[in-house]
Amino acid sequence: MYRAMEGFSTQTVPLPAGDRGTRKTVAAMRTLADRGSRDLAVRAAVIRALGASGAAPHNIPAQVRAWFEYVKNGIFFLHDPVATEWLQSPRYTLASGAGDCDDRATLLAAGLKSFGVPASFKAVAVDPRRPRSFSHVYVVANVMGRAIALDPTYDDNAMGDEPQTRMFRTWMVPA
Repeated sequence: MYRAMEGFSTQTVPLPAGDRGTRKTVAAMRTLADRGSRDLAVRAAVIRALGASGAAPHNIPAQVRAWFEYVKNGIFFLHDPVATEWLQSPRYTLASGAGDCDDRATLLAAGLKSFGVPASFKAVAVDPRRPRSFSHVYVVANVMGRAIALDPTYDDNAMGDEPQTRMFRTWMVPA
């Protein structure tokens, strides 16, 4: 089961097990990212983050780095409640200042899309106890024709870093 937070309301939706559940979760993330890319609160946060970073106009890689660093360092990582896949709108993640990997990835993708950078979600299975189950998600951005991993979940991740553990399965979906 997952709870979707759109704006500041919630909705509880049954979540199928396995890959079907992952597909449903990522589809909801895509919808939230798409709506968030047109949300003025998200756009304003992107503008503030890019301005504060000193990223030069028309320097897309620097702007992508600035937005990535903002999400990585400015949005606190917080696990979902037990037995709940909680999906937040980018606006809610900004307002609360916290979210888990899917919430931060959704915000990151929405912000990138708001300034014209295509992005995808990459779901990965990294838990050796459950090698068939997707357990993490992050963004891969198309930065001037190059696929760049953006995983704000871990403090030591830099732009371009992928998980340092074995990936048993991966799945990419446009955001």
